[in-house]
Amino acid sequence: MIQKFSRFVNTGSGLEKTLRLIQCVSQVVAALTESSALAVQLTTVKLQLALTRRYFRFFGFIDSFQRVSALLGGDGFSSVTGLIDLTKWTCFGLYFVLEDLTILHAMGVCAVPWNDRVMDQANTFWLYALSFSVAGSIWALLFSSTKQPAQADAKNEKAQKVTPVQATAASTLVKRVMVDGCDLLIPLELLGWWPTGDVVIGSTMVLSTLLAAQDIWAKVA
Repeated sequence: MIQKFSRFVNTGSGLEKTLRLIQCVSQVVAALTESSALAVQLTTVKLQLALTRRYFRFFGFIDSFQRVSALLGGDGFSSVTGLIDLTKWTCFGLYFVLEDLTILHAMGVCAVPWNDRVMDQANTFWLYALSFSVAGSIWALLFSSTKQPAQADAKNEKAQKVTPVQATAASTLVKRVMVDGCDLLIPLELLGWWPTGDVVIGSTMVLSTLLAAQDIWAKVA
């Protein structure tokens, strides 16, 4: 277990999820504690970890726009799924770029008067990206289909092989809906469109972090 945890935190994504879990737990405890001194300390932990995690996704726009390029060269405009993915990754890319523009302000290196406006736009694109991600997963759950064997005998022979694959794909999509659905509350809170409070945001972050970390944990087995 210790060796597996070591491998987990030695991956970039695993370490980021570990820091995220500490951040959201700190947020919940800070909101619930009656000690003002502890609340200040935990809030500082939350803010510092939030800044640290921004370094992990600083170049996230590269992967996002590479996906956009691949979709434009493929089926980006020829299917509903392609259009949803194209819009999703475009929004993610714009979110990363806009957030990166304010990194020096967040670090306290160079304060800029337009930080809040840019971050509002960044969080808006983040909200759109997560919304399209949820929509894409739901669409895939409802309308994706697998090829049916031409003959009944062949269908019966392959039933045991096809069913586990379908179940795994469906469970992955359901998990993605849950993770992105939980994370949707964060930009909604930051933008002031649907304030839910630190306890709700922190609790949903714990859930989404644990769900997302499961896949990373399985890969380092």
